[in-house]
Amino acid sequence: MRRLFILLLPSVLLAADPAMPDKHRALFKEHCVSCHGPEKQKGKFRVDDLPLTITNVEVAEKWQKVLNAMNSGDMPPEDEKQPPSAAKADFLDDLANVMVAARRSLGDQKGVITMRRLNRREYKNTLRELLGAEINVAELPPDGGSGAFDTVGSNLFMSANQIEQYQALGREALEEAFAWQTAASVTKKLHYEGETTTPKVKDFVKYQIDARERAKQWVKAVDEAIAKPENKEIVAKIQEEVKNNVSRLRREWARIPGAPNPRTFGFDKKGENDADLANDSLGAGWLKYHEYYTQMPDVDRGAYLGVQTRHPAELNVNYIELLVPFDWPVGDYVVRVRAAAVKDAPAERRFLDFGIHARTGKVLNTYEITGTIEQPQTIEIPLTLTRANLSRDNRSLFFREKGSWDTNEEGNRKRAEAVKRNGIGPELALWVDWIEVERVPNAAKAVPPGFAALKLPLDDKSPAPAAAELRAAFERFATEAFRGTTPPADYVDRLMRLYDVRRKAGDKPVAALKETLAVVLASPMFLYLAELGEDAEDNQTRGQSDRETQRIRESDVSLSPRPPVSLSNAELATRLSYFLWSAPPDAELRKSDLSKPEVLAAQTERLLNDPRSEGFLTAFVHQWLGLDRIDFFEVNRAMYPRFDAGTKVAAKGEIHETVAHILKYNASLRDLLKSDYVVINRVLAHYYGLPGVKGEGYEKVSLSKDSPRGGLLGMAAIHFMGGNGERTSPVERGAWVLRKLLHDPPPPAPANVPAITRLAGKVLTTHERLLAHQEDPQCASCHRKIDPIGFGLENFDAAGQWRTEDSYTAIDANGKPDPKSKKTWTIDSAAAFHKGPAFKDYFELRNLIASKSDAFARSFSEALIEFALGRPLGFRDEPLVDEMIAQAGKKNFAMREFIHALIRSRDFHMK
Repeated sequence: MRRLFILLLPSVLLAADPAMPDKHRALFKEHCVSCHGPEKQKGKFRVDDLPLTITNVEVAEKWQKVLNAMNSGDMPPEDEKQPPSAAKADFLDDLANVMVAARRSLGDQKGVITMRRLNRREYKNTLRELLGAEINVAELPPDGGSGAFDTVGSNLFMSANQIEQYQALGREALEEAFAWQTAASVTKKLHYEGETTTPKVKDFVKYQIDARERAKQWVKAVDEAIAKPENKEIVAKIQEEVKNNVSRLRREWARIPGAPNPRTFGFDKKGENDADLANDSLGAGWLKYHEYYTQMPDVDRGAYLGVQTRHPAELNVNYIELLVPFDWPVGDYVVRVRAAAVKDAPAERRFLDFGIHARTGKVLNTYEITGTIEQPQTIEIPLTLTRANLSRDNRSLFFREKGSWDTNEEGNRKRAEAVKRNGIGPELALWVDWIEVERVPNAAKAVPPGFAALKLPLDDKSPAPAAAELRAAFERFATEAFRGTTPPADYVDRLMRLYDVRRKAGDKPVAALKETLAVVLASPMFLYLAELGEDAEDNQTRGQSDRETQRIRESDVSLSPRPPVSLSNAELATRLSYFLWSAPPDAELRKSDLSKPEVLAAQTERLLNDPRSEGFLTAFVHQWLGLDRIDFFEVNRAMYPRFDAGTKVAAKGEIHETVAHILKYNASLRDLLKSDYVVINRVLAHYYGLPGVKGEGYEKVSLSKDSPRGGLLGMAAIHFMGGNGERTSPVERGAWVLRKLLHDPPPPAPANVPAITRLAGKVLTTHERLLAHQEDPQCASCHRKIDPIGFGLENFDAAGQWRTEDSYTAIDANGKPDPKSKKTWTIDSAAAFHKGPAFKDYFELRNLIASKSDAFARSFSEALIEFALGRPLGFRDEPLVDEMIAQAGKKNFAMREFIHALIRSRDFHMK
């Protein structure tokens, strides 16, 4: 009976095949059939008999050729009669959307979930849960592909050489895990007083003054040699070579008779041209700034944070860097800094960046400094160091003023502006009393399940385990690694043989143990999320060897169509945990009877409330909202100086923290479209000009009614993605809104649309440029829907700040801005949806988008299904989407209700 129901399912649930509206036959008949009809088929291509309904790949390929030819302007040819622009735009609009629907229809997996390997995130998290070890998995192949999410099974295949990679990574994870266990009770502490820097600066000031005097003496002696009549000829020759550059002339002192060696004046660069050191000393670079530093009132009991003046190896007043000793073990650490802001320091300069390796690393966190030098504040920062933190590049911690030196270009600009202002350099604004690093013992932590299962000595001081003890340990470890599935006896036999081989080869017990366990971590039962269901076939398969299990599972995937199979309790637990944790189920989840709805609901809540749900949230939000562009480019800091590295990190965090807040408190999904609050930290509060943040982290802050913030459209990072770091792109922004918020994605941009050369070099407003763009039918078919939304968001600049006017300056032949061509205009954000309502400004646009919460809920539901089930969405999923929206709608679209509705659905329980 169940099989009969499944056979009838497609005809009941599937949507009709995508088809072009019949009205477009008229365009074909008038403009195409004469060359591509029954009597003549140019290019061996005929359109009069082309089916309007796309039912197979062959028909789809022909329609794609039509779309490509018309988008490129090749058809109809220029010398033939052209269709009206509106008719052509409508044709291309419909065809582009039909092709998107056709690709979805033809690629529908009909509900089949492909067996897949763990993606990189899941693999890393699974090792962490099993062993308590964090490792770098970047060397593994990327998980991208045709699917939108990294959980889609069709993209997660395995190549032969990857097994060796997994075995090597498993080995590294075991080394890391053993290191954590053996150092569990180790304590370490390092304290650094800020004033340690002061003598170095004072000594350098003395050196600069002395070196300047010596350089003057050397220059005087060289100049006297240059002036000698008998050296006129050689000097003239050198001057011609160096193009009369005085410093370069002195560099050639050895060719000038009577010119002294710089070393005789104390300038010795150990084999390099000593004249460079003398020339540099003559200028005594940044001496005024260094003297200013030494004269600060509290320089003898702390360190001030300035800007870079010399190479850090020579003198560093830009940041304080602290190297964690190389002999300190892996583990959890706490970094503390006691800091203050100088009196009268501007509000925008009271922020402290923390990161690893100041010169090439990145900012990890930024903190507002509210303490005074009389009453400094202490900040505590958690930090984890692993075996990957082996070099100075990833072991040197730093503190510096926010944005003081994110790039050389930005740092130099700030220095130059300050010198122009005061003749010295940037005023000192932050002061550090001391820094310390402490390793926190983790002996009280629960032993990771992998080690708990072993019950073996973790060092070679104890006697080697007996064979029976070792065999039981291997079986327990493999069962834990295989997420509760007991390995066959012959599999354990092979592990025992491998261990014996390693011991006979000279390995000590622990080394042989690690090598054997690494094989378990490269086994298909560990690497694959295989689901067989509760059929008799499943029970048979559990007694097979790993290789046979793999063969049966792979053949199971190829059976299509086939009736769905109910997941076993263990498989359902695994699917649930990898959905909500991106990690394996824990002991409590594995032993829960998930066939009982009340138990399933309770476990779902427990998983969502657990810190491991971060594994779901981070990955899902990033991929669902398409946040990759945040890391694609940097903002032009000369144009947007406030959007520095710390602000960018905070802005990206706002998206994540807002969704996390909604999920934690089961608030409405509608809050992402419009809300009367934001979830921000102190960095963003200052950037947005909003009061109310009290702590160091992200907090919920209420907004005034006239605030443009609140919801995704008020976030700086969202608008930063909708540009190129210099100028906004209404097209990028409009397309993102259509795709992510309105469930109305524009078709992919065609690759062969010709550029509009008539606009090149013209000084136009953004409105004018894009409206001119829409005059071409190939462009108008998409842009008439995209651009109006982008226009409505133009009050946000490329760094997400609110503005009321914009400007454009053309670039001259030398690649430099031409000030004569500058055009400034007041932003007009009024527009109208294509075939929809008009809006007069951003606020009305936001209200219109917020009114379409059903469309947003559909987009969210579809994303959840694809992420959770690991397969592209199909037409047969529409009833599930409708059910999720209906169930969540009863509770004001509370975010957790979508998740509960999906998890209790039949689709989530079936393979």
